[in-house]
Amino acid sequence: MAQKKKKKTSCHIAEKDLRRLEQALLNEKQRILRQGNFTRQVMDTPANTGDLSSHRTHIADQGTENFQRELASQLRSIESRSLRDIDDALNKIANGTYGICEMCGEPIPLARLEAVPAARFCMKCAQKEKKEA
Repeated sequence: MAQKKKKKTSCHIAEKDLRRLEQALLNEKQRILRQGNFTRQVMDTPANTGDLSSHRTHIADQGTENFQRELASQLRSIESRSLRDIDDALNKIANGTYGICEMCGEPIPLARLEAVPAARFCMKCAQKEKKEA
């Protein structure tokens, strides 16, 4: 009879808390994917501009389109980074290293993980990282 392989989990986080945090990460991932699809639809839709001058495209319309393209690019970058962080956190849950600070190796407090489920660093190391950036 084959024994069921038990999933390895982070030692300092209770199983029920770990499942709740995993679900929060999955929910956030779905929200970002839905938002990203909406953002792409909005930003890829050509602007409906009136005939404001004899020019083919009015200079104000060009400025608006440039702004929208830049905004869309920044939003996509933020979305990509967030999705990468969420996927990294989900992988850490799977391999039992979730909730461990990548810098000092100490456990990340549950309160921090509840606030930022994809947190890579404890607060002390996150502040160091922010100062260095």
